[in-house]
Amino acid sequence: MSFWRNKKVLVTGGAGFIGSYLVEDLVKEGAIVTVADNLERGKLDNLKKVSKNIIFYITDLRNYDNCLKVCKNQDLVMNLAAKVTGIEYNRTHQRDMFESNMTLQQNVLKAAWEREVQRFLQVSTACIYPNDAAVPTCENEGTRGEPEPTNSGYGWAKRMGERLAEYYAQETKMEIAMVRPFNSYGARDYYDIKTSHVIPALIRKIHIGQNPVEVWGSGNQSRVFIHARDVASGMKLVTEKYAKADPVNIGHDQDIQIRELVEKIQNIMNIHNPVFYNTKMPEGYPRRAADITKLKSVTGGFIPTVSIDEGLAESIEFFKEMLKENALLDTNLASYYGSE
Repeated sequence: MSFWRNKKVLVTGGAGFIGSYLVEDLVKEGAIVTVADNLERGKLDNLKKVSKNIIFYITDLRNYDNCLKVCKNQDLVMNLAAKVTGIEYNRTHQRDMFESNMTLQQNVLKAAWEREVQRFLQVSTACIYPNDAAVPTCENEGTRGEPEPTNSGYGWAKRMGERLAEYYAQETKMEIAMVRPFNSYGARDYYDIKTSHVIPALIRKIHIGQNPVEVWGSGNQSRVFIHARDVASGMKLVTEKYAKADPVNIGHDQDIQIRELVEKIQNIMNIHNPVFYNTKMPEGYPRRAADITKLKSVTGGFIPTVSIDEGLAESIEFFKEMLKENALLDTNLASYYGSE
């Protein structure tokens, strides 16, 4: 029998692009799923496949009373709620990124404990790692040095969230699982140029005919990109099999240079405007890739399955479908709360 069958599970941020895949997985496993999301970045449409099988709350988890409400009678809480934006907002609003993400973590952790939740998933991030972390990066690097400067506020908030979750594990009966996802992408991501992740921002820029296509940094910086479906699968497995208050990377070690990523997207979209690599703007980590030795060990051999080419093609097709439905938001939106 599935570990999840008939378990009451709350997924915060469950209408987001990772959260929605996780919710679908949990429903398939027979869990009784509740979703809490404020829909400022998540979308109800992401949950249309399971809308009849879940309980849904539109709610702001910065309000502690709301957290108490949604955590009531839950067996597990998987906290994907976070303030997530692009590099420009992150680097110019460090206070907001720190304060907002600390509030979301503190509130949900405390409410889960007060409601006597048995198990909790603390979702951290690879942004906690220092700029000079060894590559591929193992989990031990997460307590050394300072998070990469452009993501300092967000990175420190997530580091502190990990520490707080560890204290709950030490001092209460609540079991804690902990994951550090690397760069996630997927069809259900948010396609806004100013506040989205790099892949949806590039897809949008290339589609609208930006000429030249502006890319921050030299283009030589590299990243690991892991599809949201794989992230969700990893989260589910770690929560089930390794509630040890010990962080686990979710990613892989096959990093790709940003200039190669741009070329792949242009080839799939068959749009080939010149590219301007703006070296006056920050490019973040020079290289990032995950050591997933622990992930494979604690999950019984899990590795991501969606290739970058497959995932990009799917994301671009999803973007085109959104255009047909006139579902895209204006490109000048400010930052907002949303889902990991």
